[in-house]
Amino acid sequence: MTRSDLLRWGLAAMWGLGIGGFYFYGLWWTLAGLSKSTKPGRWLAVSYMVRVSVAMLGFWLVVRNDLICFFITLATFFLMRFILTRTLGPPEGNPEKFIGSEQT
Repeated sequence: MTRSDLLRWGLAAMWGLGIGGFYFYGLWWTLAGLSKSTKPGRWLAVSYMVRVSVAMLGFWLVVRNDLICFFITLATFFLMRFILTRTLGPPEGNPEKFIGSEQT
């Protein structure tokens, strides 16, 4: 293990935190905006496509160079999920409005 390895692993960890932050904060932001949206289905679809595209591009940039860095990036991606879930909590709004809105 050299200094170069430690630097690459540290950068991979920071990259994973960045991708995870973008993806999961974007998810939280999307869910928070659902109650204000007139077309929630479109809002969810566009948000999903943007978030997944950016995350896949970020992971692809790492996996094409080094598999160990990929797994470090993936681990810190999910670590960011844990951090944001604890920090942000559920978005404001009424989720019941969308879950079972077809009630008779």
